[in-house]
Amino acid sequence: MDGVDTSAKYSPTLPTTSICSLPPELLIEIFATSNRSAGPFNPLILSTVCKLWKEICIASPRVWQLITVNKTWRPISSIQAQAQLWIARSAPLPFDVDVDLADFERLLPIMSCFLPHISRWRVCKISFNGRTAYTSLSDLTLSAPRRVLHHLDLRLKVPFDGDGDDDDIFFSCGTNTFRHVSMKIAASSLPSPDLINPLLFTSLDITESSFTHPVRSPELLGFLAQCPNLEHFYFHGACHEEGILSTSPPVVALPRLHTLHMVLICIQRSVLSHLHLPSLRELYLRHLNVDFSLHGYHMTEEGDSDDEAHDFSQSPSSDHHTGMGLRKLISRSHPPLEILNMDLSDMRTKDFRWVFDRLTHLKQFLIVGSDMSNEVVRLFKPEPIKTNVGDSVRGVRVRLPQLTSLKLFGCQQISGEALVDALCARVHYTDVATPNETFTNVVISGCDGFMPHHGLELSLCLHGRLHVSY
Repeated sequence: MDGVDTSAKYSPTLPTTSICSLPPELLIEIFATSNRSAGPFNPLILSTVCKLWKEICIASPRVWQLITVNKTWRPISSIQAQAQLWIARSAPLPFDVDVDLADFERLLPIMSCFLPHISRWRVCKISFNGRTAYTSLSDLTLSAPRRVLHHLDLRLKVPFDGDGDDDDIFFSCGTNTFRHVSMKIAASSLPSPDLINPLLFTSLDITESSFTHPVRSPELLGFLAQCPNLEHFYFHGACHEEGILSTSPPVVALPRLHTLHMVLICIQRSVLSHLHLPSLRELYLRHLNVDFSLHGYHMTEEGDSDDEAHDFSQSPSSDHHTGMGLRKLISRSHPPLEILNMDLSDMRTKDFRWVFDRLTHLKQFLIVGSDMSNEVVRLFKPEPIKTNVGDSVRGVRVRLPQLTSLKLFGCQQISGEALVDALCARVHYTDVATPNETFTNVVISGCDGFMPHHGLELSLCLHGRLHVSY
C-alpha cells in the first residue's frame, strides 16, 4: 500500500549465535588450540570468563595438555605450583612441555617438576638464547609402552662454552617394550636442594670440569638427598679443597645405592662420613692420593690419632682422610661390600686393619700404586685365636673370609717374602677349611720387591691361580 513501509516484510531474519551456544566439544578444541598462541596461563584466564567456561576448563583434561614456562624470573616455587596444577588437570592424558629459559642454570629445577611424570610426556621443547632442543618422547623411546628415568649426567661447567656437546639433553636406551630415559645437562653449580623436586634417576654422574666449578661436600650431600632412588653414583672431581667445615653436613641415606665411584677428589672424608649406604656392594676409589697436606677435619674422631705403624707414605694426609671416611661409612652402614678397588688411593696401616676386620663379604680387592707395607700384607695371613689362659690356640681367624680375587699393581713398599708367606699360609688353610671361599685369582704386577723366584715359590701354592708380571 502507498505510504506503508513493507521492507521489513521481505528482509531475511539473521540468526544471532553466541559462542556460549557452541557444543562443549567444539569449545574444548578452541581452547586447546588457543593455548599455542596465548600466554602460559591461558586455561586459567579462560576459566574466569563465565561459569560455563570455568566448568568446561576444569572438567576437560584436553585444555591443560600444554604446559608452558616462558622466559621469566618467576620463583621456582611459582613454576612448581603451575606444573603441579597443569599435570593434575591434564590427567590421564599425555602432555607437552614448552620451556623458554632466561637462565640455563634453572633448567634442572624447572624440569624436576615434570620428570616424575615422564611416562605421560609427549613433546618437550627447551629454548635458551636462540637455541632449541626439541624432543619427541614417542620417537626417543621408539613408542615403547613403558618408560622410566635412568641416568642423569651433570657436568659442572659454563653451559654452551663452545664444546658443542650441550644441545642434546635427553637420550634413551632399552628394548622395544621398556625404555630408559636419561638426561645430560651442564651447569656451573649444583642447584640448591630447596629448588628441586626429588629426582628419581637411578644413576648419576657428576663431573667437575675445572677448579672454577668446585663442589663442596655440603652442597653435594644436599643434592644427593634429592636423589633417593640412586643405585649407581659416579663423582669425578678436580681435587679441590673445601677448607674446614664449620658444622657437620646432614647424613644422607641412599638405601638402594650399590655402586659408588669417587675419582680425583679431596673431600672424600666428608662425603664418605655422611653417607648411609646399607646396600653398597661395589666401591671404586681412584686418584685420591695427593702429596700435599689437606685441611684438617672439623672434628676429631676415634682413629684420628697417629698411625702406630709409622709406615712410609707419599700421601699421608689423603691416606688419613680416605681411611677415616671409609671407617665412618662402614661403621654407619655395615654394607655388604663385595668389590673394593683402590687405584692410587691409599690408607694408613691402621685403617687397612680396621677396614679388613669388618669387610666380611668382600670378594674382590684391587689396589694400584699403593705405599702399603708388609704389615698390611700380613693381614691376609690366617691368625691363631688364643685363649686368655695359657695362650692355647682355640681357632683360626681369617680376615676378609670370602676374598677370592686379589690384585696388586705397582705396590713398591711390599716385599716378595711377605707376599709368599702370607698368601701361601692363607691358601694352605682356606683350600681345606673353606674351599668355596679361597683364592681363585691372584695378580701381582709391577711390584719391585716381588722377584721371579718369589713368583716361582708362590706358584707352588697357587698353581694356575697366580698371574705375575715383573
